[in-house]
Amino acid sequence: MGATVFCTGGLAYYMYSEYKPAIHRYMPWLGHLPFSGNSKTKTDQAKIDVIEKQARAQRRKRADMVPKSSLEPTQQVNWAWSNPGLYLTGSNEYGLIDPLHPDSGVGYKAAVPGLQGKLLRSAAFAKTHAAAVDADGNLYQWGTGFVGGNLPHKPVCTLHDSSVREVATSKAFVAVLDSKSRVRILRGDNSQVDNMASVAKDPCGFVEFKPRLGWREHVVSISAGEDHLAARTSSGNVYTCALGASGNDRHQLGHSAASVPSDTNNIEPFVLMRIQSKHLFSSVVCGGRHTLLQTTDGEVYGCGANDFGQLAMGPYAKENATVRQLTPLRRIWTNSLFDKESSRAESISAGSATSYVHIREGASRKLVSFGRGIDGQLGNGSMSHIQGTPVVVRELSDKQEYDLASKQQQPLGIRSMSAAGDHIVVVCDNQTNVTLDGSGNSFNKHPLYGYDVLVWGNNESGQCIPDRKHRISAPAHPPLLYKHISQKSDPGNRFSTSSKDDVTGAFRLQAAPKQWVLGASFNGSESHSGSSKKYLVEQVFVAGPDVTAAFLKQC
Repeated sequence: MGATVFCTGGLAYYMYSEYKPAIHRYMPWLGHLPFSGNSKTKTDQAKIDVIEKQARAQRRKRADMVPKSSLEPTQQVNWAWSNPGLYLTGSNEYGLIDPLHPDSGVGYKAAVPGLQGKLLRSAAFAKTHAAAVDADGNLYQWGTGFVGGNLPHKPVCTLHDSSVREVATSKAFVAVLDSKSRVRILRGDNSQVDNMASVAKDPCGFVEFKPRLGWREHVVSISAGEDHLAARTSSGNVYTCALGASGNDRHQLGHSAASVPSDTNNIEPFVLMRIQSKHLFSSVVCGGRHTLLQTTDGEVYGCGANDFGQLAMGPYAKENATVRQLTPLRRIWTNSLFDKESSRAESISAGSATSYVHIREGASRKLVSFGRGIDGQLGNGSMSHIQGTPVVVRELSDKQEYDLASKQQQPLGIRSMSAAGDHIVVVCDNQTNVTLDGSGNSFNKHPLYGYDVLVWGNNESGQCIPDRKHRISAPAHPPLLYKHISQKSDPGNRFSTSSKDDVTGAFRLQAAPKQWVLGASFNGSESHSGSSKKYLVEQVFVAGPDVTAAFLKQC
């Protein structure tokens, strides 16, 4: 009995000491207690008031930065077609969302200043820096890593080349691909001094291919991990290179032991070497320290780090923590057997230490994930620290919808997947009522339905859903990119709202399908103002380590 009283009293004293400011604020009659410490409480309360004032100011700032429009939520496709630019949600710790006010918090949803009204070809994000290419071939870079500190700035145009079409970002660099199949390296994070040494003499140098590209062979796409780069060619070859001393520390480049030095840290960086394989590849993606490759037959191979099971090698063991050469991911298939006649991978994606494969087996379509899942990024409702065997994301597996054209049920596919850090954004390939219209006037139709967007995983910075912070362990619909601000309310229209009653959060986000749009309809664009030129555009979603991006891409 005495021990119980002692423990209870000790617990009460601890709770009072820990939460003393809040207790005195809401229960001031406890101030006469001998251990109350009133003088200290006043000081603590003053600090609390200052913190709360700063938090309120930050919330107002975040609310003011949310894009606003008089278009109803059912017109979000029209809004996307008429509002080019780069829209981000998530963390602004490194100034990726609002570089004018870096290190200003999380949970942002805003358009990046300096890129309003611009059609983009590509955008990519690292932890501390970002890059984007507009439709004219201007490469913009920004972020506190790029400018070298928490300095207010806007995206800086560091390269003008009309042939540039795609960018990829590593921890320290930006890789740029142009239509002439040239890949060049630019500095991304100037604080990464060690990684800079090897390109200090020529930071804008073109990367060498070994062996050289074949006749009429061109580079189709590039992908970057933390310290390595991969490029896929039209002939089905894959080239990889290290972007620094640790670019092959986990054998993520996929080269056989005979093609690289035994000391993987002494390989020649910034030289793209072709992976020796009998297979032809249709896709390659880089995770943090691992690489996934998809063959033209639909099989999936991987190499590199497997600490969390991101290469699906089964339960963790010291022997399989690193996969040293290209290895088939057999466990993603039923009974661990790949049958190219009835099965194939449709698409692949990789986050920091998590992998995703969209699979077709017969009439079945399913999305499987494996690797690190402590933040819910596996998408199956669990939060497993290590997952070495694939799990099914049920919300995106074996789903069907009615097709009006064929008057039959059709499998629901996935249009795109983009994973980074510990979260992923997926655009579904559902039915829409949008048809290509060469006149450029289709955006006047109402309502139009686009492709459903789903997100899940780490949401600590609001990169999935800005007004929440908890982890999201299953696919969820993020809110619209803009806030509806109609000035008058129509009681008969459930989609209308007053300026003080925003209902856009009740509608799921959809990506605008491909369409011809008149340049004169673009808001915030001086270069396209009054233009009668038509542009074929599509809304694209991309994940970064702590952000999710949406932009209108010129096709």
